[in-house]
Amino acid sequence: MKKFDANILRDFARRPEGALASMTLFGLLLPNLILCFTEGMSVFGCLANVLLPAGLYILLIAGSRNIGRNVLLSFPFMFLGAFQIVLLGLYGHDIIAVDMFLNVATTNSSEVGELLGNLAGSIAVVCILYLPPLGYAIYLLCTGGRLSKTETHAARRGGSIFAVCGVACVLIATASGGKYSPHDDIFPVNALCNLATAVDRDMKMKNYAETSKDFTYGATPRHNKDEREVYVLVVGETSRAGSWQLAGYKRQTNPKLWKRQDHIVMYDRAMSESNTTHKSVPLLLSPLKSAAFDSIYSVKGIISAFREAGFATAYISNQQRSGGLIDFFGEEADTCLFIKDYPERFSQYANDLVMNTPIDSAIAGAARKQLIVVHCYGSHFDYTDRYDESHRKFLPDHAEGIGASYRQSLVNAYDNTILMTDDFLDRVIRSLEKSGARSALLYAADHGEDIFDDDRNLFLHASPRPSFYQLHVPFFAWVSDEYEAAHPDVTRVMRRNRHKDISTSASYFHTALDIAGISTPEYDGTLSVASPGFKERPRTYLNDHNLQVNLNEAGFDPLDFRHMRRQLAIRGK
Repeated sequence: MKKFDANILRDFARRPEGALASMTLFGLLLPNLILCFTEGMSVFGCLANVLLPAGLYILLIAGSRNIGRNVLLSFPFMFLGAFQIVLLGLYGHDIIAVDMFLNVATTNSSEVGELLGNLAGSIAVVCILYLPPLGYAIYLLCTGGRLSKTETHAARRGGSIFAVCGVACVLIATASGGKYSPHDDIFPVNALCNLATAVDRDMKMKNYAETSKDFTYGATPRHNKDEREVYVLVVGETSRAGSWQLAGYKRQTNPKLWKRQDHIVMYDRAMSESNTTHKSVPLLLSPLKSAAFDSIYSVKGIISAFREAGFATAYISNQQRSGGLIDFFGEEADTCLFIKDYPERFSQYANDLVMNTPIDSAIAGAARKQLIVVHCYGSHFDYTDRYDESHRKFLPDHAEGIGASYRQSLVNAYDNTILMTDDFLDRVIRSLEKSGARSALLYAADHGEDIFDDDRNLFLHASPRPSFYQLHVPFFAWVSDEYEAAHPDVTRVMRRNRHKDISTSASYFHTALDIAGISTPEYDGTLSVASPGFKERPRTYLNDHNLQVNLNEAGFDPLDFRHMRRQLAIRGK
């Protein structure tokens, strides 16, 4: 019997059908094999992660004698495997997270193209792994290639044995204690569970108009209704505090804002609670704490609060529409302008200076009370597309590739984007000064960025495990002379809180209400840095499953805590 089985395997391997089955099985199992090394699984956890999927894949491949059709039916698993391998190539660990699926759904095509264009190595690997078996499967499907009955039965027996052994390993790993669970630790089960969660969140987002229609802030103004006031709330993009001169960076990346320090309060110990735009921006623009983020589909944004308090409102964005909550919050405004809606007027890569003209128009308008919310494109990769020639101060800024060896060029390009942001914000402030209104500007970035800052060689943001550089963000307030003269107590309190531990995700909304003098039951003075009742809280993070966790649970490692202690001590406590 053993000799017979050996002959079957030998003869099978020599046939086109055998080669196809081998290529397909290897490609499908490669992510599982890699994850055994990257995720720190137990021995039985690793065995379960390989044996159970291997058994099921073999049963799929040998589901019928028509192997070409069977392999094509495995395409969804190949797609997940390709996605997982690219993710591992980018971040080095973790399965495809819920947020990764949502990022794909909410990221515009130009950003995807910029990113994929610089992941040539990972893309080449998945193409080599999955395109040949798919092409070969189509060929055998067309030419009538079939497994023999003996091969089919042998494969099914082998697949069943692998699957049974895998189930046994699952039971042992589960009984061994710890946090092991099949839906979290077996690929692609974990990825499929996350995909289902992402689909559920996407459906809730599409029903946002219905679920939030009855929400109201009950907002009322506290300031003199006859005084002209203009407030600008700026949400930055992919800006890390460690690259801001105002936050202690040695390079002169904020030369214009640096000259305005008498009117600027920089909160140098501020951190975001999310490293993804589709979560961090709604947190900035809503009253929700991260612990209650799942309620986001039933609340409206800060623009509605200002409208209820009698403000004319404008939303100006240099981002493309994503069909998500950020768009819905922006559309609450009286005037809503997405620069990318007008490709005939603005380049796809238009930098943030294109927003200064519509911002100037809104500031110079006739409204006695005006709110302007701005969403920048800021420092999102590809960095060299975010600034013009006049802002190419740090050179060389064109990296020939993506890797630690190109870090200096990448950092130079990134720092040029911060220089560009500095110019953009300075122009907004000049317009506010020119208006003569009691005015203020509040800026916070949605999240930061990794640029090969240590031996982990992390790059970009939105990784399943956040790093310190992805969460440490610039947060500052500028107030006009007229505002400070009218509300010296507010500016005094803001300065007093400048070196405290702050979560922008929790504090931005409530600080904006305080500065503008708006009362609402949703306001929490313990979260506003403009309130004497502000309280520091432990650092937290909104994880992939929308749970508020501490930084250890979020995945911070000793290097992150070391960076945090060093960076936050530059100008902080």
